[in-house]
Amino acid sequence: MKSVTLVGANVKLFINNKLYASVQTINLDIDYAEEAIYGIDSPWPQEIAGGRATIRGNIQGIRIKNSGGLQAQNDGIRPLFSDLAASPYISIRIQDIATSEDIIFIPRAKVTRESHSASIKNSYKLNFDFIGQTFLFPLDRA
Repeated sequence: MKSVTLVGANVKLFINNKLYASVQTINLDIDYAEEAIYGIDSPWPQEIAGGRATIRGNIQGIRIKNSGGLQAQNDGIRPLFSDLAASPYISIRIQDIATSEDIIFIPRAKVTRESHSASIKNSYKLNFDFIGQTFLFPLDRA
């Protein structure tokens, strides 16, 4: 069977079902929270039990002029600073360009941190971290 590797230019990122074109790097960490369950006085586990799965990630990109940052893009990735209690859930979808296959879909995620960096004669970087939940992977939905 032929093996094909996806490269960065062959994926798209959608936030709230709108293309997030300024992305440069996507990092994901999926923790299934599986733990060994031990019996009384047993040095070996009797089973591996599932826990609460979480996805943590980081999206790094550039800030486009007059875009409004995270507060204005894609129906408000973050709320206005005057209303921080209204932090909305967002959806994140990573898709293969050639086949339109979903690589990962996170229907409910929240941005937990954002960072900005700028240097002289260089692009303005806008990065944000998120935590999310996913219930089904693409193969589960087939």
